[in-house]
Parts: sequence; C-alpha cells; structure tokens
Amino acid sequence: MTPEEQRDFHAVDHQPLVAISILNWNGWRDTLKCLESVRQLDYPNYLTVVLDNGSWNDSVEEIRAWARETLPDQTAFVEYTRETALRGGEPDLEARLDAAGSPNRLVLIRNEENLGFTGANNVVFRYALSRRKRAGCLFTLNNDAVVKPDTLTHLVSTGIESGAGVVGAVVIGKGRPDSRFEGPFSLLGQLFTPLLSPQRRKPDKRERFWTSDMVAGTAMLIRSDVLEKVRRSTGEFLCNELFMYWDDQAFCLQARRAGYSCVFSRDATVHHEWGKHWDKGYSSYYCQRNKILLVNMVFPLKWKLVFHMVNLPIGLAKIVHATLRGRTAVARALLLGMCDGYRGIGGKWKYHDQRAGQRGSPTDASVTRAVLK
Repeated sequence: MTPEEQRDFHAVDHQPLVAISILNWNGWRDTLKCLESVRQLDYPNYLTVVLDNGSWNDSVEEIRAWARETLPDQTAFVEYTRETALRGGEPDLEARLDAAGSPNRLVLIRNEENLGFTGANNVVFRYALSRRKRAGCLFTLNNDAVVKPDTLTHLVSTGIESGAGVVGAVVIGKGRPDSRFEGPFSLLGQLFTPLLSPQRRKPDKRERFWTSDMVAGTAMLIRSDVLEKVRRSTGEFLCNELFMYWDDQAFCLQARRAGYSCVFSRDATVHHEWGKHWDKGYSSYYCQRNKILLVNMVFPLKWKLVFHMVNLPIGLAKIVHATLRGRTAVARALLLGMCDGYRGIGGKWKYHDQRAGQRGSPTDASVTRAVLK
C-alpha cells in the first residue's frame, strides 16, 4: 500500500470510521433485529446507515418508531432523501452525528424505488465517502443477519494485520451451526459448479485469516481506497447490471485486479437466515442470469467459450431437476434467467416485485410467456 492508500484505513489508534450499510426492502422486522445486534458492537467508531429500498409496506415508519424508542440521543438520528445523501448529507446534521456515541448514530436514507443490493449500496457508499467526516471503511451487512459484539473489531484488526482490501466475516446459518460460508473460494470453481468444487480447500482453523477469490456480501468490510479504485476502473462501486447476487464475486474480482487481496477473518462471525427467498423464484433468476452476465463482462473469449459450453447443459439440468421436484416457480425463474443472461439483459428483473409477493402478481405461466416473447 502507498501512504495515500493507508491514510483513511489506518486512522488514529487503528480505529477508522466504519460506515455500516444495511438495506431494508419490506423486511423491517429482520432489520430491527439486525440493528439491535449492531448497537451491541464493541468497536468504538462506527456509523450505522439503513437504506430503505423503496419498500411498499410500513418499513420506514417502523424503523423511525424503533429509533425514537431506542436511541437515547435523538439528535444522532438523521433521515435523508437519496438526493441529500448523495451530496454527503446536511453539514449541521452530520456534525451532530459525529459528536454522538457510535451505538446512537443512525442514518435512514429513503429510496423511492428498489435499486437492488448493488444500486442501494452504491448510494450508501457515495454518502459515506462524501460526508464531512469520510468513512475509512464500508461494511455491507444483510438486514437478516445478526452480528456478535466483537465482529467488527475482528474485521478491522484482520484488515490491518493482513493488509487486505476486502475482509469477509464467516457466515453461519441461523440455527445451523454446521452450515458455514467461509471459503476459501475459487471463482472458477463457483462458475463451473458442480463439475468443480467452489472451495479450494478447507480453511486451516489455526490461521487468523485466509485468502479467497471472494467473500460474502452478507458481511463484507471494504476499505475506502479499494472502493475508489474500483469505481475509477469500472465507473461504479458495485455493478448495477447485476442488481443482486454475484455482485460480491464481481466486486472481489475487480478489487483483486486492482492489486488488493480478499480474506476471511476466522474470528469475525455473523448469523444469517439462509435461503428464505429461494422459493419465490427471483433469487434463482438472478443467480442464473448474473453468472452469465459476469462471464461476458470480464472474461477473455476462450474462457467465455468454455463456460458457455458447460453452463448451458448444467443450467438445463437444474431446470429439469426443479421441475421434477415440483418447484415450478424456481424452474421458470431459472429458465428466464438463462434466457435474459444470454440476451444480455441486466438490471432489475421486470417481474421482481411480483415474484416477491406484491399485489397484482401475474401467474407463473403468464410471466413465462411474457418474457419469452
């Protein structure tokens, strides 16, 4: 690292300001549980930012009510529109935030539309890097995840010890202690699953951290200089074409291309609700589509040819398997994701809201017919 790259991360006493990005989309109950755990963090210098991503339920009102009842210093609860957040907030309100204790600092940003994991986090990143006291690190945390009090402390100390640009927590399934997302992962292994194992090897638990091609966006600490370099090279922090899923693989790939390593921190753990959206279908759609989009964006021709020769039969096999198991919504989403991936269609799936349960949802058959026209 150059001295300039170390400036923000290696702050006084090795405690850089960490902006925690939590996205809410119609899931305020999960979000409040997440916020309760964040308030217990023992790291002394953090700012919690909740972005409501165009919820159609009463999420904003519920988060406001929780803040009024829970935070003892009401001057440290700030609410911004997306436009104000992108400007770095209001100077007088930002001064109040910086004067408050970390557990009491809360910023609520309101998006009028759902920008997905990528677009919404990009808003938070822009805010955190434009405010009067610039964040040295950004921490993406899923709203249905719960942190331990020492999680952030371990992430920051691992980042300093390893010199890594991206540090991931070990993600453990809620109520499933044997279900762990900890790598180290191989990008090629993930692209060619199940022909190749996505994991290079089992981590050595005697190590405090281990290098991986990617870490989970569920709980991912990123240095501010890494974000800036990726944005300069790609035009954005996280790739908006992906919307959600495979965005963490894409970001870690760009960070490694910029010369930074990605590591998992052994002692930093979060508990996360696994697979709660899979039966709705949209998760299957984005995973199927975005893998294709990512390969077409960043890989050389020979790897594209190899990938597509393998991906097509694997994708069709997954569709058949889901159909035979009676998971018709998943099968249709996989089919439509494959079609849109090969057609180069990115961004938000036009049937995302319907799949998520918004009123006025069309039938599965009508969605399929409409997309395949």
